[in-house]
Amino acid sequence: MNLKNTLKKSLFVGIAALGFVAVAGTANATQASAKTYAKVTSNKALSGDATSRNVNFTGSSALYTKASALKGASVTASKTTLGTFADSKTSQHNVRAYRVATTNRGSVYYKVVSFDGQYRGWIYGGKSASAFGGGVESYNTTTTPAATTDTTTSGSSASSASGSTSNQTNGLSAAQKAATYKIATTGTSNDGTEVTYTFPAWTQYKKGRVITDSTPYKDATFKVTDETTRTREGDLWVKIEATDSANSKANGWIKYSGLTKASSTTPTTDFDASKSVKIAYRDTTTGKTLDKTNTWTTSATGTKQGDSVSTNTDAEGENILTFIGSTDAPAGYKLKSNATDGSAVGTDGSHAIVTPDATTAKFGDTLTVDVTPVAATTKVKFQVAGTKGATNSDLKASDFLYGFPTLTASTQQATLPVNLDKDKTFEFGKYFGSNGSFTKALNDTTKSPNAQKISGVNSNIWDASGNENHGTLTGFYGQKDDSKSSASQPVYYFYVYDQAATDAANASSVTTGSTVNYVFDKFTTNTTPVKPSTDLNANSDYVTK
Repeated sequence: MNLKNTLKKSLFVGIAALGFVAVAGTANATQASAKTYAKVTSNKALSGDATSRNVNFTGSSALYTKASALKGASVTASKTTLGTFADSKTSQHNVRAYRVATTNRGSVYYKVVSFDGQYRGWIYGGKSASAFGGGVESYNTTTTPAATTDTTTSGSSASSASGSTSNQTNGLSAAQKAATYKIATTGTSNDGTEVTYTFPAWTQYKKGRVITDSTPYKDATFKVTDETTRTREGDLWVKIEATDSANSKANGWIKYSGLTKASSTTPTTDFDASKSVKIAYRDTTTGKTLDKTNTWTTSATGTKQGDSVSTNTDAEGENILTFIGSTDAPAGYKLKSNATDGSAVGTDGSHAIVTPDATTAKFGDTLTVDVTPVAATTKVKFQVAGTKGATNSDLKASDFLYGFPTLTASTQQATLPVNLDKDKTFEFGKYFGSNGSFTKALNDTTKSPNAQKISGVNSNIWDASGNENHGTLTGFYGQKDDSKSSASQPVYYFYVYDQAATDAANASSVTTGSTVNYVFDKFTTNTTPVKPSTDLNANSDYVTK
């Protein structure tokens, strides 16, 4: 045999064999790396009580266009974004599950939608269809209010007609449940205080208002038949029923702070000195006593004129001081407070200025309560400046990371236009310019808990056009910008006051009682927000909701 030919043949066979192994290896590697996808074995609508299908995102799973294990599934909301829902303070972020799917791998997925309709898709729900898990958990959108902490028989009452509101979050006292109420401010506002709802707003999916205008019911009176608290906001809602069946179309749920205790209808001609005390009102700006009076009458028997009122209560369980604090002042007035911190008269009568002292009252007496005229309230509407000639867009509470910017009641009183005449014009820049009293207070982190300062020294702030900003900005955090956020580095919107845009968005002549458009520029930042302090008793009552 020719050694040379034999060697060539051996080499050829060896190379061919190696080639086969390489091809086989490539084929096996291709097969091993090919991704396999799950298949849906069941997909059906969830049944049962709708309230049992209210859920909350846990932040452990993202939201997808279809079950994440299926081919073609894409993210519609990241885990980071959904994580903000867990502690959200707005009920618009409540979520309803309405379909359930199971895959051949035993995984469960739920189709969900947020109550405001902004988020809809499929999310991993664990390994059992008998209970929510994974990226969602069962959630009660309302909770039973805590028992009243009031040690008297009266408790706090609702807001007064002067516009001050009750911040009560605990349950109603026996006296409050027995009281008769009116809607404090009638109108069309969809903020929970002016119209009634089939359920407390945003606590049940697609359940809205009973009436859209309460103006026809401005004189209607109501009794409270039920109460609950919205879990996220912690505000107290009550179910009301008209005392006259002719007004029953308005029956429904409303914020307790949207009600005012109905004034006493006891005619002054029926005043019984042996069991009553008359309440008169003095306008401190003029020193004159007003014509309007109210009458407190004890429910006790056997009293006579000149006896000490002492611990006597009326039919609603209110003592004389609580009656003063919870009863409407004459129209156009509010009770004057002697509180040094600027707080209003309490519904228990605290800080009311009463002559003679209510604790010394006797049956048959007339007590005079100091009142001041109610100032016309100027409201603020927050907007974000339009880009490239576009119009400004209104900002909702849910656009901000921590809700609308808040201010204490005393700060609002001190920094917003306050005039006795509703249509009186005011100097716009004095209040809403860069150095205006309102603007300075809103950007003062000691007065406005939501305000925060961020620095762009490390190139972590960008304007709407994507340009870096290296200055220090004071403003308010918005929600996450999902288009720029990553799991390891969230990016937030940040709203900063724009005086030029604000000037352009308002008329040259602005009057007290109107609404001011307050315009922000929108930046983005990867600076970590700091949760606002709750030490200040601040609110957003000044905002047009």
